[in-house]
Amino acid sequence: MTMGRLSQLVQRRTGWCCLVLTILLVLSLAASISIGAVSIPLSQVWRVLLHTAFGWFDVDGIKEGTQNIILYLRVPRALLGALVGASLALSGVGMQAFTKNPLADPYVLGISSGASTGAVLAIVWGVVLPWGSRLSIPAGAFCGALLSILAVCALARSGGQMTPIRLVLVGVAVSAMFSAVTNFIVYTAPQDAQVREATFWMLGGLGAEWKDLLLPALLLIPALMIMLILSRPLNAMMMGDQTAITLGVNIEKIRRLLIVVTALLTACCVAVSGCIGFVGLIIPHMVRSLTGADHARVIPLSVLCGSLFLVWADAAARVVCAPAELPVGILTAMVGGPLFLWMIRARKYGFGR
Repeated sequence: MTMGRLSQLVQRRTGWCCLVLTILLVLSLAASISIGAVSIPLSQVWRVLLHTAFGWFDVDGIKEGTQNIILYLRVPRALLGALVGASLALSGVGMQAFTKNPLADPYVLGISSGASTGAVLAIVWGVVLPWGSRLSIPAGAFCGALLSILAVCALARSGGQMTPIRLVLVGVAVSAMFSAVTNFIVYTAPQDAQVREATFWMLGGLGAEWKDLLLPALLLIPALMIMLILSRPLNAMMMGDQTAITLGVNIEKIRRLLIVVTALLTACCVAVSGCIGFVGLIIPHMVRSLTGADHARVIPLSVLCGSLFLVWADAAARVVCAPAELPVGILTAMVGGPLFLWMIRARKYGFGR
């Protein structure tokens, strides 16, 4: 099937495409659970999952250690990959619509740099929260991300308004400042172990426990609903501010809502997984090249494709350097960069069409 026919099929049968992608996502989650330094047969994965969820099948023949790996290591990790991939792709759609800039991604507001500063402070200074040391790094990252968002919004406001170009420029400057602070902290860290831990965190990873899934899941669902509701206003905004205003769109209100939704999603993702690049940049572009600029199609397909992409990227990261694990942020950049260049060159892709 040619790319032209595939694009026509996706546009005519978006609902069916979402259903197919959902089925592929479920199968991919099960497959990724079986992949790792300890390879687990897919049949055992399904038996353990179905026994735990519904009481089906007998798992007496499966070692307890294998069951623990599946339920307490692989399953939460795979689900976190799906949640983070979906959230980053959704944030990328929002930021590209907000700025009308094809290079915009979830980190354009300096969120990743602020989160890195907060996380590195927690690592190097050894900050321990009252409710547990394991939450210190995510909490530090989330606070740093929110601080960067507040700084960008405050500095970008002029005359009571925030224009996209001003927001992007301020975001670049604030990101550079936070990056400088982060590099200074890492450079002056007294212990090599702290430097390694901070570097590994900034490269992105998906090690997770069940409790790490709560906040991403709680944020993703309402954010997705809000973005779907805003699909028509976003379509109008892509045609220009004057056209959107003529069509009755309150662009200032929409922009403020977009900033809140995308910033919270991105801050949460960086807090639980570190800085994973290219997902929020390339996935919306790939989907838009097939569906066109209609956000009613772009949003749900981007969410599902983002989940699929990061689930398989994480699975590959576990086996590329086995038994060691490659930070998933390295792999997404290695795959995403060349794929983006190919798409631009081969498809003659134009943003917003």
